[in-house]
Amino acid sequence: MGNKKLGILFLASVLLAFLAGYFSSQILPSLPVGSGDDTFEFITESFQNYYYYDIEDDEIQKAFIDAMEASINSYAASNNDPYTRLVATPLNVTPTDDEIFIGIGISFTTEELGLRVNYVYPEGAAVGLIYPNDMIIGISIDDSDIMFDELDDEDEILSYLSGNLDDVKTLIVKDPDLEVKYVIITYQEIPTPTAYALDLGIGNENLSYIKINRFSRYVPDTTVGTAKVFQDALNYLESESLLIDSENKTLIIDMRDNPGGALTALHNQSSEGMIPGIAQQLLTKSVETTLFTMIPKTEKVQNFYGSLAQPKEYNIAVLVNEHSASAAEVLAAALKTYGGYELYGAPTYGKGVYQNQIRLQDIDGIRYSLIYTEGQWFYGDNLNVSTTPLEVNLIAQEGIKAIDMPVYNGQMSLNTVSTYLNSYQAFLNIHFDFSGLELLRTDGYFDVATESAVERYQLENGLAVSGVITIETARSIHDLYMDYVADINYDVQLQRLLEILNNA
Repeated sequence: MGNKKLGILFLASVLLAFLAGYFSSQILPSLPVGSGDDTFEFITESFQNYYYYDIEDDEIQKAFIDAMEASINSYAASNNDPYTRLVATPLNVTPTDDEIFIGIGISFTTEELGLRVNYVYPEGAAVGLIYPNDMIIGISIDDSDIMFDELDDEDEILSYLSGNLDDVKTLIVKDPDLEVKYVIITYQEIPTPTAYALDLGIGNENLSYIKINRFSRYVPDTTVGTAKVFQDALNYLESESLLIDSENKTLIIDMRDNPGGALTALHNQSSEGMIPGIAQQLLTKSVETTLFTMIPKTEKVQNFYGSLAQPKEYNIAVLVNEHSASAAEVLAAALKTYGGYELYGAPTYGKGVYQNQIRLQDIDGIRYSLIYTEGQWFYGDNLNVSTTPLEVNLIAQEGIKAIDMPVYNGQMSLNTVSTYLNSYQAFLNIHFDFSGLELLRTDGYFDVATESAVERYQLENGLAVSGVITIETARSIHDLYMDYVADINYDVQLQRLLEILNNA
């Protein structure tokens, strides 16, 4: 993959995608917008001329950024619009491939003392070395410790973390027990596919499966885009199975927990040189019926159509849930109302609007942009998912995928109460297949039954048997939890859909 920079922007794109939805296009004016704010300039000049304290340039820049954000938030709040906001993008970070990035494989949030780890990617370099709720408080370079709380800002912290493939860095990490350790990590390629195919195993030979995690647009020399990734996966499955005895075959498209993303991944809008979007790859063209429609404030209707001459020879089943939003709902709606394919799982999020983007200002290596709600989208007979939810054949999710990831925040023992204990109790119920009177309480109170279950887990996993959830026990549980989540056999919702389709 060459010398790719650390995928700092990947985390931001994943976290923001749920609110951002999908963009109808990219609007980048040649000149910044809004720089001639007379009121702001008047206030600033007044402070510079009459204020007792000196006003530094960085204070002016911060005040201007705060003013932009306050204005945007005010307009958004007055219209009950959670999707419109100010976003900041570092200009000195090289764009990364959405299917893979170079780094240590963690997501984090910035706190006063450093970087709080939220998630560790299963195939990343940090696996087994760093865990959720650890705090990265510094970095050691040439036997010199650089503590993040002594640096000026978040950008300086991130600059120390940026790196290339095979770079080796020593991070200073404080765990929830307040123990500090030096962690040596080698930067590596970490797969973060926007879509992928999966073998469903013995007994499901007539079923094929593609998971779409999010929708990414094509960026020349950077990322191929989800439409291309999906096309490659579909071509492979069709050649290997779907087009062989096709009337008995079904393709499962899984869009659970898909927050949306780029519209161009669904439809290329007849753009020359672009791969047809996923909706175009799956649905036929009809000048009389649209796949979906977008209507902005100007009320200039934009209709989107399929591209196939003939419908697919096999069936399609779509998995969605309450976290399937925006562009994921657009594709699900098109497959359901236009293609006649069934949806399964849980009702979708219900986001019937879409966003666009305007560049505002570049300040100190950061590009500030306005993400704003541009219009509504419709499916079927002028329906909107915010008022007319998609019809879904309900399949409840249970088991490991229905509980929160256990996160350690310090030792837990008999007769203590902790909100962090709930997920450990739920995990032990699933791990030991408890039922009826055996079920542990999951309210966060550490009773005798919980202590006995912890002792049993420690014994079977070769840990010190204490009945206390120590950091060693918690990390063992985290590793096993991640294994369970990655195993489709523990995905109750998917397994029940397989049963339904095999018995159809």
